[in-house]
Amino acid sequence: MAVNKVDLYVSQILEDLDNGLTWLKRDDVGYGSIQEKYNAKDQQITMIRKHPALKDAETNITVFNIIDDTKNERAATTLSSDGCKTDESMERILSSDTSSTKPSGSDLSEYKEDDGKASVTAEDELAAFASL
Repeated sequence: MAVNKVDLYVSQILEDLDNGLTWLKRDDVGYGSIQEKYNAKDQQITMIRKHPALKDAETNITVFNIIDDTKNERAATTLSSDGCKTDESMERILSSDTSSTKPSGSDLSEYKEDDGKASVTAEDELAAFASL
């Protein structure tokens, strides 16, 4: 009878568990398993898990939750009813102006009004963004 001796290091098993490996192949969540890595049987994994240093060791899986925090109210860009991109903060400033005169300033040189919605050109948006 041939006996294969495999040296298992507690630190390596803990690292494997921290990297998402599960104990058993049937529990694999896509990172692999210790059972598969060392070609072990269920009974051998049970024996390994009984070691005092590994008794409570469990798989650690990192889950990334992506949160889109780029939607800043001051710099949000939308399309106005005429299809032109409009800076919402600029739109609020211009629409809050109750006078019907054209606003002054080089950034608003191509100001127009459609159905009460203010529109500025892409160049004006870049200039407004650069001044933030």
